[in-house]
Amino acid sequence: MCIICIELEKSLISPLEARRNLAEMAFDIDIDHFLEVEDKIQETLEKNQFHFLLKSEKTNGLCSKCGYDPCDCLWGPHE
Repeated sequence: MCIICIELEKSLISPLEARRNLAEMAFDIDIDHFLEVEDKIQETLEKNQFHFLLKSEKTNGLCSKCGYDPCDCLWGPHE
């Protein structure tokens, strides 16, 4: 594994920093690993975006049972 992969997995660098570092190393690594690192960066960005959406204000009213707002089951606050 390269230093970018290790630091990205340990959350020591942000995905944007990882992308900048990858651009600097683009000519020093083979194309397969370049694409693999790019995929890891994209996965991390998507995971961070998902966590942000879960914590945003818009999700505060979600039903704890079905996960929808308005509630789609008989157990939530919007029966």
